Amino acid sequence: MEKEVPKRAPFEAAFTTLPWDGESKVRSPKLHMLRLKKHAEALSIPWPNAFSEDLRFALNILSEGEDANSQSPQESADKGEHGTNITSGNGENIEGQPPFLLRVEIDEMSNISLTGRPNRKTRNHISGIIHPAPNWPKSIQGIKHADWTPYAEAGLAARKAGAQVALLAREGEIIDGDRASPILLDIDGTAWVVSPERGAIPSTTLELVIPAIEAQGIPVRKGRLTEVMFARAYEVLLLGSGLTAVRLTDIDGQDIGIDAEGEVTKSILLPICQQAIIDQGWTDFNQWVEDVIL
Repeated sequence: MEKEVPKRAPFEAAFTTLPWDGESKVRSPKLHMLRLKKHAEALSIPWPNAFSEDLRFALNILSEGEDANSQSPQESADKGEHGTNITSGNGENIEGQPPFLLRVEIDEMSNISLTGRPNRKTRNHISGIIHPAPNWPKSIQGIKHADWTPYAEAGLAARKAGAQVALLAREGEIIDGDRASPILLDIDGTAWVVSPERGAIPSTTLELVIPAIEAQGIPVRKGRLTEVMFARAYEVLLLGSGLTAVRLTDIDGQDIGIDAEGEVTKSILLPICQQAIIDQGWTDFNQWVEDVIL
């Protein structure tokens, strides 16, 4: 049974969620911490004066298992308590998706909290549904804040429909995904992402892979993405901390990325993005703390 997400006010906290190996390494901590600070400032949440030391303390508690869990996340997953994990020797599953996610939150009193959880893994190709985007005030659109219930409800709706992701839409325009950001390759060879002013959450994964895409000669543009553009796209990916990079095959049962002969198009963006994420590697907790003197 899905846990009910407690209702909170947006200005109570800012957060970000990092890929985590379940032990002492994460991905892209610099990008995540920069975004977290920006979002905290947008919510008028004071940034801790001793952020690095506060983070070190919280990470020590997490590492020592003093977070009220007698079992480590890795042990719990190994025993099958959170479903089957297909992993390689380095703790990643065959698609490179992290085994766990680590949420870092700063509340309105500038307190830092860490919450780890198993990652809900997928395959390389997933299905999606269209779900109404939340109507938040413009001042908090594009911000990862405490009232994340609409995103959680969208994800639950997708799973109940037999899909893996919900695309949040408003009047035919795709704004965001419940757990990932879309990138669309049109038939002319241009990649499109949602412009920040449309209300999308700035994606750290997108920020990581865009240089790799452009290095292959593919221009990346920001703008308004519509359901019609998705239907006509050559390829659509979803990028996020948990999903890494996966291909969207259909929305509400409508196939995406089909050529004139009715065949699935050959992926262009998927191998580029997956390789960029793998090449970025992992960062251990000590290096994370040293890198976040913001």
